[in-house]
Amino acid sequence: MSLVLAATNESALIDLRAVAKTYETDTGPVHALARVDLKIKRGEFVSLLGPSGCGKTTLMSLIAGLATPSEGEVRIDDMSIRSPYTNLGIVFQNAELLDWRTAIQNIMLQIEIRGLDVKTYLPIARKLLAQVGLKEFENKYPDELSGGMKQRVALCRALIHDPEILLMDEPFGALDAMTRDQMNADLQRIWMQSKKTAILVTHSIDEAVFMSDRVIVMSARPASVVEDLQIDLPRPRSLDVRDTPEFNEYTAHLRARFKALGVFSND
Repeated sequence: MSLVLAATNESALIDLRAVAKTYETDTGPVHALARVDLKIKRGEFVSLLGPSGCGKTTLMSLIAGLATPSEGEVRIDDMSIRSPYTNLGIVFQNAELLDWRTAIQNIMLQIEIRGLDVKTYLPIARKLLAQVGLKEFENKYPDELSGGMKQRVALCRALIHDPEILLMDEPFGALDAMTRDQMNADLQRIWMQSKKTAILVTHSIDEAVFMSDRVIVMSARPASVVEDLQIDLPRPRSLDVRDTPEFNEYTAHLRARFKALGVFSND
């Protein structure tokens, strides 16, 4: 198997053009991103992989329109993004559920805020809960749910309004290894059914390879794209794919890349 760099000349749903971001702080400017060029096609699953604090979350915030670039332009569906973009769902590092609302009420909060018809979306919320294995937990409160269950509810909340784009900021990082594996399998199944354009921020090389069509390797801050790697593994991917030579070739390649960048020690 040969490793392939992803083509970037095809039409894109998400198009970042020489995007840079600098934050002004009391101690001086912090350069988070350095002229990032990136195209993401409709229906792709792309992971942003890089060292902690390199600007992955900043890049995701720019795509969502929650921040504006200091230089360059973010375009979605050929529209320049300078304010919050609404046709997307976001799953954060923490589930961010409201303690006084049940699981299904937390999901429906998205519908209420958007002013959509609750009666129309309530059956959809129940269907999503069933898809993530929480059919019997819709009336449970967050303190009655495990960490993995809370993140499943957060995923349902991000998907309830059927967004075109799904953004995920290290959503499974705080989970134990077995729960994280199951969440990756569940997310892959849901993504294959819905074909959302998905962007996952992660520090896990194995997770990035398992989940993605492409892995975007980012340097330390100020971040730039140092590699755009296409993952040519058949779908659906079972967890057993991680034991194959092909999977291990991708992960070894990425570890070597980060070692060359100085992220991993040579000792």
